Amino acid sequence: MAGGAGPPETRYARLGGDRLAYQVLGQGPPDLVLTMGAFSHVDIVWEDPQTALFLRRLASFSRLLRFDRRGTGASDPLPADPLPPWEAYAEELVAVMDAAGSQRAALLVAGPEAGPMALSFAGTRPDRTAALILADVTARYLAADDYPIGFSPEATEAMVAHAAELWGTETVAGVYAPSRAGDERFLRWAARSSGRSPAHGWCAPSCGRCWRSTCVPSCR
Repeated sequence: MAGGAGPPETRYARLGGDRLAYQVLGQGPPDLVLTMGAFSHVDIVWEDPQTALFLRRLASFSRLLRFDRRGTGASDPLPADPLPPWEAYAEELVAVMDAAGSQRAALLVAGPEAGPMALSFAGTRPDRTAALILADVTARYLAADDYPIGFSPEATEAMVAHAAELWGTETVAGVYAPSRAGDERFLRWAARSSGRSPAHGWCAPSCGRCWRSTCVPSCR
């Protein structure tokens, strides 16, 4: 595999009767949790050399923790209706941190769905949050009287429908990673990865809840 040896062992944390797949790489300190919300697969992600190199660079100066939420990736499946509540993310992350022996970690957060969940975690679990690093996230997406730069409800519904239509296809990678749209190997990997993390039935409800929600009150 490019960028180092094979991927780390996939382990499982317990939350009630469900198993959460997670991986630990590197030594630390610090402990660093990389989260992309519901859109992850701890095993398939290593098949892309650039992503594998990125993860190993992070692990060169930290103990890197990654996990799949319940219902996604290599974790136990859950029905898409109803989705787990917002609070479930904090419970899942705490279960993984406890299983990995991590008392406090910095959160590196990337992607639309991951942002509100991690902001909520940091606001409600400050004792477990050492730092919060945000990339391509916001506390809310819908416009409001005190947030006029947000999207209209009509635009939000159109984005949800578009994401659901493209999910699990090579086109989705070209839309969300245009700089790699000419890389056929990457497009095939991205289609496989998105199709497995989460399953297609999760895409519309998961994106819809993310884009219609706000975690501003927890952040104040």
